Amino acid sequence: MQRIRFFDIAKGIAILAVILGHSAIETNLFVPHRTAQVVLSICFSFHMPLFFILSGYFMHPERRFRWMKEAKQLLFTYVVTALCVLVGVTCMATLDHESRAIALRQWGMAAIYGSGDISNLTLWRVDLRIGAIWFLLALFWARLLLHCLARLPYTPVWVVLCFAVGYVSSRYVLLPWSIQAGMCAVAFLYLGYLAKKYDVLGMMKRFPCVWAIAFVIWVADIMLFGGMSMAVNNYGSRPVLAVSGSIAGTLCVVGISQLIDRVSVLGSALSSIGQASLAILCVHLIEDDALPWQMYLGVLRTAFPQVPLVMLSFIVRLPMDLIGAALLYHIPVINEWFYPQLTKKKHKTNMVSVTE
Repeated sequence: MQRIRFFDIAKGIAILAVILGHSAIETNLFVPHRTAQVVLSICFSFHMPLFFILSGYFMHPERRFRWMKEAKQLLFTYVVTALCVLVGVTCMATLDHESRAIALRQWGMAAIYGSGDISNLTLWRVDLRIGAIWFLLALFWARLLLHCLARLPYTPVWVVLCFAVGYVSSRYVLLPWSIQAGMCAVAFLYLGYLAKKYDVLGMMKRFPCVWAIAFVIWVADIMLFGGMSMAVNNYGSRPVLAVSGSIAGTLCVVGISQLIDRVSVLGSALSSIGQASLAILCVHLIEDDALPWQMYLGVLRTAFPQVPLVMLSFIVRLPMDLIGAALLYHIPVINEWFYPQLTKKKHKTNMVSVTE
């Protein structure tokens, strides 16, 4: 199936929002500022839900679950990235003359538990969070669960029940490996699947007023943002608005992406970033976990006092993440884990060779 460029553009926007959102978190920890809080509200209102919804859009849950494909693309990628984090934090501990053993123990436990955020509800003590690659574990569970639920009668009821169990249980205990985050993410995957099945984008072309309604809901969610972390099923003080706002935000970003698709240079750039979103996410996670950003922010603030600190952080991080992702593209074998399209391309080449 031919790639639809505006979906890649939407993923490109979302992965940039991930980097910008994490820059806002670090900046807010360093010096709380209104700019960082606004940026955080915008980015966290849609970025992770968009990835889950678009993943569901291209799913075929009625088909057999492909264990090896899913494990290689998601679980193996998680393990490789987590190992890179352990190497990175060990190197930084050595440079800072800190205990390598403590760094390895704390970050190793974070990698084993697989939580995207710190919580006091873990089964055992976990001092740190592994960060953004919780998404890979949650997506694995969500895909697996949706494949199972799609085979049952009254699938929508089971999806809602799955979300409810994941959401309510995480108020009392946070299980390892982002299982409950995956249970809630099933709903977003299913919405993406239904959006394709019932041609929601085609309907929105016929009824443009739906775009306006989605935009109003998204803006309301941003303005009344009460926090949202899908990593630990925290949908803030207004969970209904957070969920509906994230869906509306996803629709708006897809609509904006369709407009950007008409702009050749910008569309190509964001499309390329979107196709590399998995690699960029993992490289970003490594630098986010391993590097002492609080110290670097102090240096940046001193050097450029007039520039908003959140933008300085983003400007420094983005080239690192893009270059790292580009380097991953050229590492044999491993590159297929971070760039799933390479596997498809290789399979097509092999099929052509066999045919000839």
